[in-house]
Amino acid sequence: MADRTIPEIQEEAGRIGSEILTDWHNTLDAIKGDREPEAGLYLDRLNDEQRMALLREQKERSMDEARARTIEEYRANRESYRDETLARTAHLKRELFGEHHAERIERMALASEEELARLMDRASFTESRELAQAVFMEAHSRDAGDLMARYFAAYPEARDLYNEWREAPGAEVLERQIESVETIVHRPSVDSLMPGPRVGV
Repeated sequence: MADRTIPEIQEEAGRIGSEILTDWHNTLDAIKGDREPEAGLYLDRLNDEQRMALLREQKERSMDEARARTIEEYRANRESYRDETLARTAHLKRELFGEHHAERIERMALASEEELARLMDRASFTESRELAQAVFMEAHSRDAGDLMARYFAAYPEARDLYNEWREAPGAEVLERQIESVETIVHRPSVDSLMPGPRVGV
């Protein structure tokens, strides 16, 4: 939804992602808390070593299943965050700079700062948002603060949109977040989930 700001998108994705990871750690704690194998046929016929081997196998299976679910949920969260962020970023770019043909872009790129200032005057006089956006796009590329300030003076709402656009994470950053999901949902060793020696036994 392009009407939600990037900070709002980040906040919700972060909250959901945190809940997913908290559930993962709670599941690990629950698996670690199991001290006996699940009841089943012939369980009473197993010696202690066999019971521990069965418990280890069950813990590993439970952990792997839970981790696969968590990875799927967390990846979906990161992908949704990426898609919504990129959609919002594209919306901000259109609002700020408009959509221009190559001929106009080239004309702006070749213009001197004085010519750009005159074009901004013309945009203001004719109330042409499209022309103002074209000049602003070139002013941004040159980091021409005076021209940018004039654009913001004419269109005050653009300042917040511009700041939001500048702070938006890039596509590469968003893709790396997705690629790192399996690292974030860390797989502990099965040994760390096994019960330790019982005190007093």
